[in-house]
Amino acid sequence: MILKRKNSSISRSHRVSEIIRKAIGEVLVRNEMPLDVPFKFPISVVKVEMNSDLKIAYIYVITHENIKDEEIILKLNSCKSYLAKEVTSLINLKFSPKLVFKNDTSIDEIINLEKVLRKEKV
Repeated sequence: MILKRKNSSISRSHRVSEIIRKAIGEVLVRNEMPLDVPFKFPISVVKVEMNSDLKIAYIYVITHENIKDEEIILKLNSCKSYLAKEVTSLINLKFSPKLVFKNDTSIDEIINLEKVLRKEKV
C-alpha cells in the first residue's frame, strides 16, 4: 500500500509538470509578453520540475538568440505576473504553482562531452 501511494505521487508530479510545460510553452511560443524589447525567437521550454507539494514549478528554458542567459531570466521574471495569469487560464488545477525560471545547461554539457570524445587521447 505504501508503494502504491509513493508511485501515485510521482506520477501526479509528472502529470502536473507536463501540464505546466505545455501551458507555459504555448504562452512563450506566442511571444506576446509585455516587454520593451521582445524576443526575436520564441523561447523553448526544455523541462519542468515540480517540488514535492506541487506549489513551485521550476521551468528550464533555452533560446536561440545570442543574448546572455541572465538576460533571458531577467526578461522572464519581469513579466512573471503576465505569464502566471496566462498559464492559470490554460490549466485546470486547484492551485496555480509559482513559476521559477532557470536556464537549461544540458546543451552546454552535451557540447563539452562531444569535445572530450573528439580528443585523440580518448
